[in-house]
Amino acid sequence: MTGRNTRGEPHVHEDRGGRGTVQADRRMLVRQVGQESPAAAGRHPAPAAVQQLAVVGGHPVGMLGLCGALAGTHQLSRLSASTPRGVVIADLSCAGCAPTADELAQLARDHQLVLLVGQGTLGLAEEAVVRGALAAVGAWEPVAELRRVVRSAAAGEPCSTAAVRAASARVREVRGLLSRQEQEVLRLYGADLPVKTVARRMGITVGTAKEYLKRLRAKLASRGIAVSTKVDLRVLAEELGLLSPAQRCGTGTPAVDLRTLREVAG
Repeated sequence: MTGRNTRGEPHVHEDRGGRGTVQADRRMLVRQVGQESPAAAGRHPAPAAVQQLAVVGGHPVGMLGLCGALAGTHQLSRLSASTPRGVVIADLSCAGCAPTADELAQLARDHQLVLLVGQGTLGLAEEAVVRGALAAVGAWEPVAELRRVVRSAAAGEPCSTAAVRAASARVREVRGLLSRQEQEVLRLYGADLPVKTVARRMGITVGTAKEYLKRLRAKLASRGIAVSTKVDLRVLAEELGLLSPAQRCGTGTPAVDLRTLREVAG
């Protein structure tokens, strides 16, 4: 039984066992709220349903990392012809194992496509977003950001993280600095081709190819972008999305099973 003290506040009487009797106040609270909490009633809330999620691209080790990051909310599997339409993560964290821009555009037509972007695939991701990818998150970002982006994509809401947007803006800025010819020289030279081969592929003289290299280096250096070595130029070519998957990983092996993509597209 409860009573009230001199200030009108409820207080609890002790029963003979020395325990506070608060059941009356609890019943009153339940009546006021309209229902009793699951914990008070001895019930536990039902666990959320685990959703299916398909992944394309990336290394097997990366797949394990995604499974761990989304454990408890999503069950992951590789994209196949039997994968129903829904959220698909394109793992672009490894430039050499990433799908091409055309493959990503094809996936974006049939699925809610989420891009897991690596530093070397910013340009590829930028193009994929323009061609229909719904969301993008950096592979370097916290797991919470990945979960947030996946939830937004599942709801059909476009969502790219602030970090990816900032990095993509840099890609657009650098592309805007370079002419079409300069970008082509960067693409070929960044793919480890000698200047003579670059000139032959472009149908220009070696002197002209060297002049394009000199110009693009001057433009980029003025913006504080490291371009003093051929390795620097290769890294930049990757970031801008100028290299094909075979050029990015040094192999002719396709990054994605094209037959599977054709079957998925019907």
